[in-house]
Amino acid sequence: MQDSPLMQRVFSVIGALQNVLCKGMELDIRTFPRNMESLIVYSLEIPVVRIQDLTLAAASRYLCALRGKTEAFNEINNRNLYGLLHIGPPCNIIFVREDLPAHIRNYVLAHELGHFLIDVFSVRHLWLKTFPEQRDAIERAFKWQEANALLDLQVLIKGLPPRPRAITSRGEEMAPGTSEREIQADLFAREFMAPLQLVSDLFRANAGADFIKLLREQFGLPQRIAKGYYLELRLWLEPKADFIERLFAPLLISENKNSQ
Repeated sequence: MQDSPLMQRVFSVIGALQNVLCKGMELDIRTFPRNMESLIVYSLEIPVVRIQDLTLAAASRYLCALRGKTEAFNEINNRNLYGLLHIGPPCNIIFVREDLPAHIRNYVLAHELGHFLIDVFSVRHLWLKTFPEQRDAIERAFKWQEANALLDLQVLIKGLPPRPRAITSRGEEMAPGTSEREIQADLFAREFMAPLQLVSDLFRANAGADFIKLLREQFGLPQRIAKGYYLELRLWLEPKADFIERLFAPLLISENKNSQ
């Protein structure tokens, strides 16, 4: 569980984020449930915009208003959203659906922050580390101000992750890699809101239903996420029966019955 490549990347990103937050001292990150909106807005200075009926079209209209332009949106591709991260002009911004329950909205914001840190910030950092002499070109690329075919080719040759593309499409139109990026954003949200190191001790000390309740009350996890966390921890932490023991268990039980 904790040794998977996806989780190792999540741990790395969260460690870097916590270092930044501790230095800034904008809020106490030891407090749970974590207030994701305050963290995003005041500590990371990324605007959060709540929209009552959030859709791709509604987010597009908001961005057009910021740009001072009127642009047509293809309503065929429109769909309802819980949250959306926008990167680039006119600014980095996170949209979230206004009418969600508070704990669901908090989780959605953590998910979108995961996209920002893992899909964008960490990839940009890796590019800068690999090509420090091209800082200006990389900064422009990650503001989505221009395309640089030569830089993209150099990234490909070095085997670096590409600059992320939009992942708003679903179904057959979903781009390759989208599922993994969504899973990683979910893992980030869960780990940042309810760190494995803390919840492992709770798991050992509480029965299933009590543990799930604690995940909801102490860490603010949605019910579905809390249940999934419990099932994963059970597979990871509970002792597994020896294969031979499980294979011959029915026979041993039968023999015991016959001997009584």
